[in-house]
Amino acid sequence: MSKVESSPPAPPRLSVPRRMWIPIAALALSAVGMIGLGMLPSDRLAVGDRRLYSFILAAAGFLAVGAWFFFGSGVSRRARAASAVVVGGVVLFLVLGVRRVEFSGDMDPTFDFRWTPDRFAVLEQHRAQQRADGGLAPIRVEVVPDDVWEYRGERRDGIIPGPKLARDWSAKPPRLVWRQPVGGGYASFVVVGPTLITIEQRRDQEAVVAYDADTGIERWVYEYPALFHETLGGDGPRGTPTFHDGKLYALGATGVLSCLDFVTGKPLWSFNILNENECGNLDWAMSGSPLVYDDVVLVNPGNQKGSAASRSIVAYALADGKRRFAGGESRAGYASPMLVTLAGARQLLIFDAVGLAGFDAADGRELWRVPWKSEWDINASQPIVVDDDRVFFTSTSGGALVRIGQTDGRWSAVDAWRNRNMKCGYASPILYQGHVYGIDENMLACVDVSTGKRLWKARGGQYGHGQILLRDDLLVVLSEAGELALVEASPERFKELGRMPAIEGKTWNVPVLVGKRIFVRNHLEMAAYDLPTEKAEGRRQKAEGNDP
Repeated sequence: MSKVESSPPAPPRLSVPRRMWIPIAALALSAVGMIGLGMLPSDRLAVGDRRLYSFILAAAGFLAVGAWFFFGSGVSRRARAASAVVVGGVVLFLVLGVRRVEFSGDMDPTFDFRWTPDRFAVLEQHRAQQRADGGLAPIRVEVVPDDVWEYRGERRDGIIPGPKLARDWSAKPPRLVWRQPVGGGYASFVVVGPTLITIEQRRDQEAVVAYDADTGIERWVYEYPALFHETLGGDGPRGTPTFHDGKLYALGATGVLSCLDFVTGKPLWSFNILNENECGNLDWAMSGSPLVYDDVVLVNPGNQKGSAASRSIVAYALADGKRRFAGGESRAGYASPMLVTLAGARQLLIFDAVGLAGFDAADGRELWRVPWKSEWDINASQPIVVDDDRVFFTSTSGGALVRIGQTDGRWSAVDAWRNRNMKCGYASPILYQGHVYGIDENMLACVDVSTGKRLWKARGGQYGHGQILLRDDLLVVLSEAGELALVEASPERFKELGRMPAIEGKTWNVPVLVGKRIFVRNHLEMAAYDLPTEKAEGRRQKAEGNDP
């Protein structure tokens, strides 16, 4: 009888249970979407938007996996209950342990944990100690030629005259004069003689505050109830106050416009421009600094509700705050109004949510308009008047040069060029000798203003969403990380001459340079530094025997 040999058993087939395809597909789709976003050219999608959309895709994938795990995976009830406890514990930790979450311009999160000192408590303790140490003599109105009375200087162009700065920070870096906590918000300073003015958020109050410029000691505070809160952008006022003829004009984030006595901080008049203009607030708050000229103060409240009273620009009398004139019907942006002369006419230059426009400075009539759409309606950087009839402007959508003209009273605005070679989101660019320097996304870049050709974009010049000023041929940079840097304004190449940490925390606030002293702040700290000047550097070299 023959023996029948049986064949060896076939190896088990590896298969994925049908229900497992659901989480695998969800995670795969999320991964493919994130890879696709990462492959898009940087000129087509901002870094912050890329990270935001990637986070949304990742969150959607994990939520889908979570829903499958709890309701369709077939896992035992005990395992699901244990997982629910773990997830609930994490959520509870985040709710109870995190005081607030803040985001950088590129959507990097920063967590403020409840076991760390509360920033407002730190500020209050510091100011109480200042008062206990004694006050200063009363404020006097002292006019100094280099003073900065309004946002980004007299022409709001970021070009600040003064002594020549030394080009070598390695031998003699900027010297710290003082450094201390400050209230929240993204306003800059104005400087009038020995007095420094800004607007801050202090708990649920907005505060216009005067400081001694040499010591940082608080001189007076004017507070009123107002709190603008927005998770992505952050809390607090944005617009820098303006000084004029012994008075301060400050616009808060929720629309409160105040006229204050400069010496005492006492209010002369105050009201809410959004209520008066019958319009709502912007997504990221009122941000434009008041513009004072002739006998009016001009603001850009915009048109949020479309009522008959809503206008793009409104001018109020300096004496009593009564409405003098208004014009336009476009929604506001986040840039500040400018008084300029174009095509021989004095006019108001406004970069609002839907474009760049010129308004008659006498009565508010809209003269011309260039449509310009940016993502989230964030038109925030200051336009640049290039010459008598040309204006450059930019946002995250790109940049453009337009030529403004008028013939027989008819106005025109024609593109000279329009491209994506300069994309300034938060930082305002600067014009120097026919070239525009600006922070494109998070890198310093240079373009030829006449042609729009990009000459360089420096990977070594990564300053986040920081801010820049110009002194002679030098760019003074305050990075988003709170670093001070000095860069040559040269179309040939990027050349950083020095960099040093100045303050800590996300820094979107524009610095102020007066003489050799620079004042910097963010929503946590403020500080004053003396920058080395060329004259002082020359004396140092001579004393060391190095003078040629």
